Amino acid sequence: MRARIPAARPAVRGHRSTMVAQSGKAAAAGILAWLVAGWWLDSPLAVIAPWVAIVTVQTTVYRSVRDGLWLLGAMTVGTVLATGVHVLVGSTLVAMCIVLPATLALTLWSRIGDQGVFCATTALFVLVYGSVTFDGVVDRLREAVIGAVIGVVVNAVVLPPVYHRRGLDAARAVSREAAELLAPIAEGLRSGVDRSAVLRWDERGGELTRMTDRARDLSGWSSESRRWNVRFEPVRRESAGPDPEDVIAVVSRVVGSVNGLVRVLLEGTDEAFRSELPDPESAGPYADLCDRLAAACRTYADHVAGRCTDEDRAAYAEAVGAAGSLAAGLQADLDARAAADPSALGMFLLEAKRLLVGLPAADEVCPSAPGRLEAGAAKPAGSVGA
Repeated sequence: MRARIPAARPAVRGHRSTMVAQSGKAAAAGILAWLVAGWWLDSPLAVIAPWVAIVTVQTTVYRSVRDGLWLLGAMTVGTVLATGVHVLVGSTLVAMCIVLPATLALTLWSRIGDQGVFCATTALFVLVYGSVTFDGVVDRLREAVIGAVIGVVVNAVVLPPVYHRRGLDAARAVSREAAELLAPIAEGLRSGVDRSAVLRWDERGGELTRMTDRARDLSGWSSESRRWNVRFEPVRRESAGPDPEDVIAVVSRVVGSVNGLVRVLLEGTDEAFRSELPDPESAGPYADLCDRLAAACRTYADHVAGRCTDEDRAAYAEAVGAAGSLAAGLQADLDARAAADPSALGMFLLEAKRLLVGLPAADEVCPSAPGRLEAGAAKPAGSVGA
């Protein structure tokens, strides 16, 4: 996993710095909400405002707005229900026995989920602290609205979190690791495919799939962080690299095809299948094809990282072109064969062609690359907003 481990380090640093910033913003939002509700407005239960403000500072601006609205709805239900039941039964203990199970049951509703807990805790605050009156309902909801508004505003205005580079960093690691898996496959074809080696490649293919899933999750964070975020476009323009969603689509196709190649080799080395694999003397073109595909994947990884040059773009075009020519020649050879069953060879070539088709065209890679960027030229993933 040589490509995965180095690429994970800046992502971890970026995660830590963002979390530190979010923690500081949540604390500031809580203090500001307390100053407004407790000091300026002298609210009877001012603790609700900073509490809501803190939990509203979420990992994205969109999530702050969405969860803030759900939170206000849950708190409204809890406040009104607790007040109404208390007025009817006249006992705090009896009202608590009725209201808490009912409000906690809301957590079973998938659309509310964790927000149902706030419904129950708000009802508990209403029943335990202060007088339980319908006039108090207005005060509680006012405090909740104050906290939610302050939390959303602080998260949206003060360094709103952006996760543009994380999906790209993870996808770059996937593309690099795919190339590192294709290289030993090519070498194995030249020296003779060994069952134990294929099993190791299969393990690496499984890890490659998990890396792709992780990259897809991070890309989702990138997409969500751009919503209602005034800072996303400036950060995206400063950060080299293509759109994370496009990259994830490419690496997903590449990983599927690489795993397909390994599956063909697994079947070809399994005595139960007895499928034909190329012998070392005739495997040269298949190995060369894997080498060209590996070279293209490496250059695509540099493209994702924003570190391409004109030479890289030319090398990518040469690798893709050579792979296409090799695939066409091998296909013609298979079509002309009439002796042995070429099923494994045909499936191997099919997966290689799928990988080739899954890669972007040469003019889409390194579209503007006047010269290689220095390692630190692009905005580092460890900074807030990476």
